[in-house]
Amino acid sequence: MKIFRRFGVAEFLGTSETTLRNWFQLIESNYHATNSYHNSTHAADVLQATAYFLDREKVKDIIDQMDQVASLIAAVVHDLDHPGRTNSFLINEGNSLALLYNDTAVLESHHSAMTFQLTGKDDRVNIFKNLERESFQAIRLIIIDMVMATEMTKHFEHLSKFVNCTKIVAKCEEEESLTGISTPDTLSLALSTPENRTLIRRMVIKCADISNPTRPLNLCKDWAIRIANEYFQQTDEEKRLGLPVVMPIFDRKTCSLPKSQTSFYDIFIHDMFDAWDAFCDVPDLMGHLQHNYSYWKDEELKEQERKTEVESIVSDVVGSREQ
Repeated sequence: MKIFRRFGVAEFLGTSETTLRNWFQLIESNYHATNSYHNSTHAADVLQATAYFLDREKVKDIIDQMDQVASLIAAVVHDLDHPGRTNSFLINEGNSLALLYNDTAVLESHHSAMTFQLTGKDDRVNIFKNLERESFQAIRLIIIDMVMATEMTKHFEHLSKFVNCTKIVAKCEEEESLTGISTPDTLSLALSTPENRTLIRRMVIKCADISNPTRPLNLCKDWAIRIANEYFQQTDEEKRLGLPVVMPIFDRKTCSLPKSQTSFYDIFIHDMFDAWDAFCDVPDLMGHLQHNYSYWKDEELKEQERKTEVESIVSDVVGSREQ
C-alpha cells in the first residue's frame, strides 16, 4: 500500500483505499503459496523493483502517471495464479490453459485474463470501476502488454528494440558533449513517442521480474535456491509423467546451482542490465550484479575442483584394484 500511496494510485483510479486493499487481498489469495518462487513474495519483490525503476530520473522524464499506475498494477499481477510450471511443461502436458491459449504465451495470457476477470467480478474489489471507458481501455492495454512482455521467448526481441530506441539517448548525449548545448526537451520528446514508451515500460517490468541477480548476495542466493527447487519439482513431474524434460540442468541429482546461475547471467542478465544501466543509471544494482556473478563463478570453480578431486580418487582406487 505504501508504494501505491506514494505514486497516487488510488487518486488516479478514483477509487478508495478500502477497495484497493480488498483488491490486494484478492490478488494475493490467488497466488500459490506452495510455489517456492512464483508466489506473492515474488510479486511483492517485483513491485518494489518496479517502483525503484519508475523513480529513476530518465524514466520519470518520459512516462506519465497512467504509465506509472499501470506498471505498478502489472508488477503485482504479472504471475497471478502461476502453477509453478513453465509454459513448455503446460504445452507438453496438454494442459487446459495451453489448449485455451493455443500454446502461445500460455501463462502470461492467463495472468492477464485472470487479473481482469477477478477485478471485475465484484465492485468491492474493482479498482477500475470509476474510470471512464477510454481511460480503462488505455490502462488495460498497458497492463496486458507489460505482463505479456515477461514471456522469455521474446526476451531478445524486446531487448534489441530497446537498445535501438536508446541509441537516441547516446546520440543526443554525444551531441551535447561536442556542442556544449543541453537538449533535455529534445531528448524527452524523442523518447516519449508511444512506441518508445512501450519499449521502456516493457524493460521496467522485465528488469524488475528478473532482478534477483542485482539484489544483495544473501537475497540473490535465496531466490536462486527458490527457483531451483521449483524447477526440480517440474523435472521430477516430467519424469514421472513421461514428458520431455524441458530443463535437464535442473535435475536435482545432477544440478550445479552455481553453473545454472552463471549461465543465466551470461545468456540473459548481463546484456539486459548493461543496457538498462546505460539508459537510467543504476550503479548500486550493477555493483551487486558484479559481486554476485563473481560469487557464483567462484562457487562453480570450487565445485569443479571437488569433482576433479573425487574423480582422481576414484581413478586411483580403480587403478590399485587392477594391479
